[in-house]
Amino acid sequence: MISFFKNLLRRIFCKGVTAWLAFLRSSRLSHLAPNPSYSVIGFLETASGLGLAARGISEALSDLHPAEFSISSLAPTPRVPSLIQNYRSLSGYSASDIALHVYNPDVFIAAVRRFGTRFIRSNQLNIAIVVWESESLPPLWSDVLSAYDVICTYSRVSQLTIERAVRRPVEVLPILLPSQPQRLRKRTDKHYEFLFIFDNFSSWERKNPLASIRAFQMACSQLPPQVSARLRIKCHANTPADIIQKLQQAAGNSPVEILARTLGEIEMNELWQDCDCYLHLHRAEGYGLPVAEALSRGIPVITTRQGGILDFTPQEACFFVSGPPAIRPAQGGDYGDWSGWIEPDLDEAAAHIITVLNDYENAVARALIGRERIHATTSKENIRHRLDQIIQPYMQLS
Repeated sequence: MISFFKNLLRRIFCKGVTAWLAFLRSSRLSHLAPNPSYSVIGFLETASGLGLAARGISEALSDLHPAEFSISSLAPTPRVPSLIQNYRSLSGYSASDIALHVYNPDVFIAAVRRFGTRFIRSNQLNIAIVVWESESLPPLWSDVLSAYDVICTYSRVSQLTIERAVRRPVEVLPILLPSQPQRLRKRTDKHYEFLFIFDNFSSWERKNPLASIRAFQMACSQLPPQVSARLRIKCHANTPADIIQKLQQAAGNSPVEILARTLGEIEMNELWQDCDCYLHLHRAEGYGLPVAEALSRGIPVITTRQGGILDFTPQEACFFVSGPPAIRPAQGGDYGDWSGWIEPDLDEAAAHIITVLNDYENAVARALIGRERIHATTSKENIRHRLDQIIQPYMQLS
């Protein structure tokens, strides 16, 4: 009963705040200056996809010196030590001509409670950059998004979902990836390192780490002669103990290593350099950032044929795993529905692992096709061009 009333009050509060902000948005008379100022609001200090996305937007606008405001204190994902105190708190927010809000609507109410509504003013162009992974939005998301002038997302699959819910145009704006040199295999033996990265706060069910473990175990029973392999599962330091225990129990005595710690940029680059193949058997991805990061380095990828990954990964660039629609269990989870989700075929995934090990040079050649596509779609120049296109209609207002 207490939970019911808490949710009811939350809905009333959310609808009241967003209705007022939407009214202010509809009545604003200002227009953009020829050389507008920018601010970026997001999880700028965190070791998360949304954190990297916010930092990418700032990098794309670096020559314009955007004001950067962190809401990382609202995130469950830990902060990257080297990034702490690099950004201003949202409590000191000052208006700009264009504000880029790089966080999902579920954070909005917490931000309003902590900082008030000063960060979404009616005399600035407010752009929401959000992402979702099923075919229907959570409750209240449409209400929150009504307060923004422009809505962007990272992929076409997420674009379609959000447009259906908000009944407004939604723009696609890919995530900017830092340019990385091609990963070169330094080993000369026949040992291969596989990697899977996940954030439990992005949903255990969606990220589906046990599928990667099971497919790898299946492949280990049929390795080519003289070949050995290990799977590394990377999660951050705040991962709950029961989740780590689940991973360890699933791994058993298999050559699987659980890395439950938060790594800085240098350590993450070392982890990628050690990776011979990225194994990502998710059920749903609104974008698929780890896959993009692997391909940007020319690392072979085995992944589920689903979601935003298909925007930047042609068929010939990686090893896709198909499967039937995923069935949501009766109890809970972070998602009200699993519409559009896929249950990856573990036999097919294991077969791809063996294919990679049998002809690693060909696997790398495929990854380099993906690397070329990634660099074209997630470059600083392309992101900046898309931003300019998005704000151009507002530059013409008078």
